[in-house]
Amino acid sequence: MNTGLPIITTTPSRHPTSCASLSLPLLSLLNRVLPPPPTLSLSIGSGPGLLEALFLHHYPQRASFFYGVEVAPPLSQLKEGKEVNTWLPEQNTVTVPGTWALVGGEILKETGGLVFVYPRSGGLMGRYLEECNAEKLEVVVWIGPRCDVEEYEKVLEGWGVREDLGDEGEDGKLVEEGEVVLVYRRRSTE
Repeated sequence: MNTGLPIITTTPSRHPTSCASLSLPLLSLLNRVLPPPPTLSLSIGSGPGLLEALFLHHYPQRASFFYGVEVAPPLSQLKEGKEVNTWLPEQNTVTVPGTWALVGGEILKETGGLVFVYPRSGGLMGRYLEECNAEKLEVVVWIGPRCDVEEYEKVLEGWGVREDLGDEGEDGKLVEEGEVVLVYRRRSTE
């Protein structure tokens, strides 16, 4: 694990190991909308884990309740000693065998928050929404390019109600131009 985390500010900026631009307002939004501990939250598509490591650095009280889901590296990368996850601590990492795979076991039944960072398909997101405990899952956050919003909104609108964030978060701009953050809450069954 790399411990030399970059410093982020209130202005969204790109980092070589993150798909999404990163900012303090984005981390603040995640902390505000994800269910508080002891409810679990998963970040799907963590890759090298920079967003997740920064989140845990700024909100250490979530360390036992926030996990990044990464795809297992190909055997060739393991033989060469390359790591896919270079930022997130091992104890906060859940590995799946491919981009098509869901987290297994009971963890989905205990998950109250999902964060999707540049997911590869709306189908994968839909499968997560189906497999999570319908009573436990409270909120879904999607971070991705503006050009993909329509595809992912269709999946999310079937599950929940969009929270209006406007173009800015409470603490400032969340992501760079061309990117969007969507927050959906579970639709009330009342």
